[in-house]
Amino acid sequence: MSLQYSHLLIPECVELVPRPAQVVAFLEGLVKLNCAPLGATFRVGKLSGSARTGINPLTGEELSIGVRDFTPLGSTSEIPELLAGLDDYDVIVSGQGPSILPPFTLYTATQSAVSEFKGTYGYDVRCRLRSAIVSTCEIPPFGGPGSLDGRNGIFHHPITGATMEVPNAACARFWIEFQFGKWLLPKIGNSLNLLQPAILSNAIEHFGIEFAQGCICE
Repeated sequence: MSLQYSHLLIPECVELVPRPAQVVAFLEGLVKLNCAPLGATFRVGKLSGSARTGINPLTGEELSIGVRDFTPLGSTSEIPELLAGLDDYDVIVSGQGPSILPPFTLYTATQSAVSEFKGTYGYDVRCRLRSAIVSTCEIPPFGGPGSLDGRNGIFHHPITGATMEVPNAACARFWIEFQFGKWLLPKIGNSLNLLQPAILSNAIEHFGIEFAQGCICE
């Protein structure tokens, strides 16, 4: 079993559906900040019409997950045309890290997470939109149907397993993921507010809304 850590930016408005131009501006903002993956490639994923089925490990209910087909792009300028009219998509920028200004310092995943990682690693930035509100935390399961009963997102510390509760992070239609090489993660204390402030400011500027931070480990 391997640990794959993803850091999340979750908009405080669960119904946010950004314009394609906003997604492009955010990604281009990362480039200007020297925070983007190096040697980046771009893909847009759209629902193919088919689905995979599985079982919810918590409830035993059958799940149906839409399969997405991915189209490679030459640059961010091609994104708006592909996103036009879509209410479900993944925009994925894949490359290498560390960038000149990384999202945060990464460490090898151990019980203390104190061994700073000095090498290169895979680095993805993913902007995701779904047609309905989904869970962006661990309870209910990430990516499944979201609930508006409570807005506090429940996460678990990837090393200690301690519960971490984040206001306004339980669910959304749109969110952003920062994903790194396996077994790599930031040093986490009592808060998930870990991203470089410039990255958070870039998201707030281009999407016009505040964001909470969360994490998912697979």
